[in-house]
Amino acid sequence: MTDTKSSITPDKDAVVTEIAIAAPPERVFQALTDRAQALQWGSNDAYEMTHWEMDARPGGKWRFVSRERKAGAAAPDLVHHGEVLEVDPPRLLAYSWFASWHENPAVRTVVRWELTPTSLGTHLKVIHSGLLPLPSACLGYSQGWPGLVQALKNFAEK
Repeated sequence: MTDTKSSITPDKDAVVTEIAIAAPPERVFQALTDRAQALQWGSNDAYEMTHWEMDARPGGKWRFVSRERKAGAAAPDLVHHGEVLEVDPPRLLAYSWFASWHENPAVRTVVRWELTPTSLGTHLKVIHSGLLPLPSACLGYSQGWPGLVQALKNFAEK
């Protein structure tokens, strides 16, 4: 059971995922941009994050590598990378997103993290757009983002 709402937009270009986090935006933003924290909440039972880096300023590069934890399988590295487009701590982080496993790895998508203060902490909204040319990735992200934002919530609320 999660507190996450996630949907694919009617034009099938974006996945929008929202969650309430009982921690201030500053805490959530730090967890998004700090390497040591991201390595902790970014791994789960199915995937291990093996590399994470982010130069959190406009034009800065970011990259993370994860690997499926299947027993006995030599799973390929899943490489994600891009460029930071907007940073307004602790309210906004946006970056281009390329992934090695997309149908077409050259297609640029954009991930936008919007953090709004609430009386209980933070309303987090993640918009992953530019997915129209990647229908299977769009479906995958609609199933993947909820678990990721739930992991961020669990970590930030500790």
